[in-house]
Amino acid sequence: YLAGMNTTISERIAIVKNELGITSDAEFGRACGMSKSVANQLKSGLMKSFAPRYAFKLEENTVFCARWMMLGEGPMKRDPSINQAVKIMEAMSESRRRDVVKIIAPLLES
Repeated sequence: YLAGMNTTISERIAIVKNELGITSDAEFGRACGMSKSVANQLKSGLMKSFAPRYAFKLEENTVFCARWMMLGEGPMKRDPSINQAVKIMEAMSESRRRDVVKIIAPLLES
């Protein structure tokens, strides 16, 4: 899908809907925490920017990256295991997170 090409918000919405098997604006809106009318306005080009709160909600609910959804920059998707690791670490205390980083950081060098 349009890899490496500049895409419009409407094109990015179409890509997300297609890849997730979403057929309605209402369903897409639910994935982003927005109303059907906001989804419709974004798709039609009436709204010119994808608000961060919607993009991050989409990232939370799917594998699609918020930065890509908002700006069309960076990777389109995140590996699902990264999302899982983030959720696990968010549930930990700060000291536990530091311990985990100490354990996994050396793995970068191998």
